[in-house]
Amino acid sequence: MTKWFLLLLMVLVSAPAALAQDVGYSHYEFYGGYAYQRANNNAGSFDRNGTASIAGTQVILGRRDQTYNGFTAEFNQNPWRLVTSFTGVYDRTPYTNTVNGHQFSAKAQRYDLLFGPRYNFRLGRFNPFVEGMAGFEHMRVTFSENISNASRADTAFAMALGGGIDVHLSEHFDIRAIQADYVPTFFNGTHQNNYRVGAGIKVKFVDP
Repeated sequence: MTKWFLLLLMVLVSAPAALAQDVGYSHYEFYGGYAYQRANNNAGSFDRNGTASIAGTQVILGRRDQTYNGFTAEFNQNPWRLVTSFTGVYDRTPYTNTVNGHQFSAKAQRYDLLFGPRYNFRLGRFNPFVEGMAGFEHMRVTFSENISNASRADTAFAMALGGGIDVHLSEHFDIRAIQADYVPTFFNGTHQNNYRVGAGIKVKFVDP
């Protein structure tokens, strides 16, 4: 997966000058919006050695996908085609003990800090873009029952590969109609396939 990110990075950075974006359109941009993420619950990260238990009975948590709601905030430096992105998503969802089928209620939090190139295609009022970012994801899960390792946190390498469409409103504001990313993470020595979509408002700063 890392090699695909490096390939995308090279394509974005070395895009032909004939297609270069008009940096006068906005030099710096801030974005804030809603984020919806479907991601693996990373159950294997919370009991690597098989020692989790409740009332002396072994607990083995099953892996599955779950949905999260939250926010994304970005700072975009158009002259360098670079974007820094921070996303926080949250969910309260059950984890299933595969030994006996019992479900444990848990509060899950995920935070991504990613950095990388974004390439814009100016098409009148519409601004499609593609991006490739890399960084880290931090995940924390707190179980409501008295399970050993009741609160567990882990951090792993993460990427975001995707794009979206911004719609021009005025000199200083755009609407991000859609943004969709494939967000692989690499917890516990394996990779997890995660997906995120969002929409929001972009604030632009232009030279006088």
